[in-house]
Amino acid sequence: ASRVAAEKASPSVQSAFSTMRWIVTIGWAIYPIGYFMGYLNGAVSDEALNVIYNIADVWNKIAFGVIIWNVAVTESESSK
Repeated sequence: ASRVAAEKASPSVQSAFSTMRWIVTIGWAIYPIGYFMGYLNGAVSDEALNVIYNIADVWNKIAFGVIIWNVAVTESESSK
């Protein structure tokens, strides 16, 4: 069902979905990698880990929101 819905979506929605999928896949992989490198392995200092997590938070939350906003604006303009 989801594949059929995705194929019927407009190109801008399909592109946004693909981009958000990559953000989730790569962006959220930062957290377990950081946990391993910082807490389990000890290879990264706490300060560096905090910086990495803050950058990941900005990327994962703000980029995700900007993509949703952009596709919403694009879709509303194309439906006029």
